[in-house]
Amino acid sequence: MNCATHAEVPSEVFCTQCGRALCKDCVRMVQTSVYCESCLAASLKKPPKPETQTIGGDNPDTAFVLGLIPGVGAIYNGEYFKAAIHVLILGMLANLGLLLLSIAFFFYMPFEAYFTAKKRKLAAQGVDIDTPIDRFHEQINEHLGGIKDKEMWGGIGLIVLGALYLLDAFNLVSFHGAERFWPVVLIAAGVILLLRSREKKSR
Repeated sequence: MNCATHAEVPSEVFCTQCGRALCKDCVRMVQTSVYCESCLAASLKKPPKPETQTIGGDNPDTAFVLGLIPGVGAIYNGEYFKAAIHVLILGMLANLGLLLLSIAFFFYMPFEAYFTAKKRKLAAQGVDIDTPIDRFHEQINEHLGGIKDKEMWGGIGLIVLGALYLLDAFNLVSFHGAERFWPVVLIAAGVILLLRSREKKSR
């Protein structure tokens, strides 16, 4: 069989796309694949794949205002799982009667939404910033760094907490009056931090 372009010249290979017979002068190699000139030109004209964009807000002021509604600021930033966690935590604190912690977490949410949106907005401009929320998360990871399998223990803790609240809903157990003991949690956390600080100094 002769070349499809040069009828007087015997073909040597076939185009892997259209199957046309090609002589050695018509062969266009791309790595180990054989193309004719037309198929190679057509493949180069293919439009590039659209870039994947993350759904989420990039207006920090809007994120802050919406963050005053529990979970909505995180939803605006496209963080739906975080929104559910925020609502769960705030509901748990309010149900336990921990007014001070409830207020603190209520005001944490809009600031967290604000800095998340601000970081995303600046990242789109090629600027990477370290926000107070980032430093807060780093400090948490630093203090919890000695705990192995944090995800597993966190999952177990949520299951146990959910089971206890379910038992309370059916009046099988009662947490009434438990809010009086919440300062014990702060004292325990303070003791743990002091012990960890002492361990670091002794190294």
